[in-house]
Amino acid sequence: MTTTTRAPFRFGEAQFEWGEEVFALQDSSPLVHDGNFDALRARLQNDGFLFIRGFHPRNLAQKAEAWVLEAIRERGGLNADGTISDKNLTFAFFRDTAISHAPEILALTDGGHTFSFYEQLLGGDVLTFDKRWLRAMAQGGNNGFHYDKVYVGRGTPNKLTMWSAISDIPLERGPLVMALGSHQDERLKSTYGATDVDRDAADPVFSTDPREIVDYFGFKLGTTNFEPGDVLIFPMLSMHSSAPNLDNYYRISIDTRYQLASEETDPRFFGENGTWQGNFANKDRPITPIAELKKQWGL
Repeated sequence: MTTTTRAPFRFGEAQFEWGEEVFALQDSSPLVHDGNFDALRARLQNDGFLFIRGFHPRNLAQKAEAWVLEAIRERGGLNADGTISDKNLTFAFFRDTAISHAPEILALTDGGHTFSFYEQLLGGDVLTFDKRWLRAMAQGGNNGFHYDKVYVGRGTPNKLTMWSAISDIPLERGPLVMALGSHQDERLKSTYGATDVDRDAADPVFSTDPREIVDYFGFKLGTTNFEPGDVLIFPMLSMHSSAPNLDNYYRISIDTRYQLASEETDPRFFGENGTWQGNFANKDRPITPIAELKKQWGL
């Protein structure tokens, strides 16, 4: 990670100082270009993430962005100039497979460049979840800090998440933010990280307050300005969030998961044509609030 002298990073109402509380993510694209997968695996283990600028060809990312923006336009979400309409609608195209599984999207998530990379990184034939988390965040839209394991942790523990920036995502547009070092925090991994949102009916969001993450739990934050085609790759126990979108343009991204084909899958996220079960199948069950769980865990 590197420091910078830019203005404080705004995370909703909170602000963080560069080089003290928030750091720019180190770019691993030189290692990819060199084919140095041993170094990539070591960095993934040590840092808890890989930031790879230009992982997807930019022209493919731009085609995917145009596809999503047209879908948003058809649903009344865009003004004529491409800004977010007064409806300020956030779109989660998870089960709209006509959008999330379109050729323009799969050229990124299922492209030859993607599968070749994961085959070399993981050391064998790979597969990706049938569910693909395609999102277009409007103003104010964001996700709280969480481990992916609480959502998608069944089956092999060795799966990886890839978050792909489809649109330009500058700092004011709600970039992904890593809680640096959270993949090594045994206290969190053995408590919150051991939960399953569906099995335990537990609140899956660990915190919506970035100040709690920095001031109480002692993590530094890592983020950057993302461009179309940039990706962040991380394991199931690396805590992350997205900052609120403070801009008047959509933040478009997609989350996909990859694992060795020979290892056990999480059956909730596999099924043709969007027939996967997904999370919250038992959505009528009361969810235990995270504040109550933190008390039980002594956090």
